[in-house]
Amino acid sequence: MFSKEWNISICGLNCAKCEIFLNNHCSKCRGPLDNHWSPDCEFIECINQKKLKYCYECENFPCEKIEKFVNDEYPHHRQTINNLKKMKEIGIEAFIKEQKRAVFCPK
Repeated sequence: MFSKEWNISICGLNCAKCEIFLNNHCSKCRGPLDNHWSPDCEFIECINQKKLKYCYECENFPCEKIEKFVNDEYPHHRQTINNLKKMKEIGIEAFIKEQKRAVFCPK
C-alpha cells in the first residue's frame, strides 16, 4: 500500500522515482535526517514550522526558496513547481500513477 506522505518529497520530487532512495541512500524528507540526501534542506524546516506536508499547501507557494531550487543547476529540479501544481490539481495518488521511471539526482 502506498503512503502519499512517504512517496513524494516536500518540494514535489517523487522519491519512488529516485535511484538514491531506491538504493537506500536516503530516507526521504520525513525520515531520519542523518540518512537524508540533503539533511540541511530548507524546505523541511519551513514545512515543519508551518505544519504542512507539501510546499503547494503554503499560502506563499511558489515562494522564493522553491523558485531558487527550480533554477539551480539540476535539470530535474525544474519540474518541482509544475509537479506540485499538478499534485494540488489531481491529488498525489493520481500524480504517482503518472510517474514512469527512476531518475538520478547528481547532488
